[in-house]
Amino acid sequence: MRSQVIRLASDVGELRIWLATLVLSRPMNDELLSRVKSIISGCRDSLITIVPARMILNPWQMMYPAYLSLREHLMGVSRFRDVGLGALTYMAGTTQLRRGLSLLNPVGHDQVSIIIMGVDDCVDRIISDVIRVLNDRIMDAAIGVGIHRSYTGGIFNTIDEFINTLISRYIGGLT
Repeated sequence: MRSQVIRLASDVGELRIWLATLVLSRPMNDELLSRVKSIISGCRDSLITIVPARMILNPWQMMYPAYLSLREHLMGVSRFRDVGLGALTYMAGTTQLRRGLSLLNPVGHDQVSIIIMGVDDCVDRIISDVIRVLNDRIMDAAIGVGIHRSYTGGIFNTIDEFINTLISRYIGGLT
């Protein structure tokens, strides 16, 4: 599962992105969420965002807001101390953290979508640590996001390659 890291060139460096939807044996709770979120502490140029899978329609609904939040953080203009929470608010379509959490809080959900994004080599370690922390609760996992979506391809070298693959795999869902 860890080998499915997407690599995209961007204006802030090469992004490393991992998207997954997990079915957990028990719903996510505050303690587990805190443990997962604490993994990011040693990697300041990375983020983790976890949301209920049923609220996500496609990978772009997580990737673009995460990119915007990470870019603002790297440029030093972010309004959020936690870059992952910044991404969550953008995913919810708001700039208010309280509103974003009320719409996309993963606590109480047993099907969650996760995005890990960064511009350094920490991403591989973060993915391993997240899988290790959640391992005893994971009943099923799919690369990709959303309750009915998954992607099982490989590593992408360009944004065009990624978009072409998305279009060819999900054209039925887009039309």
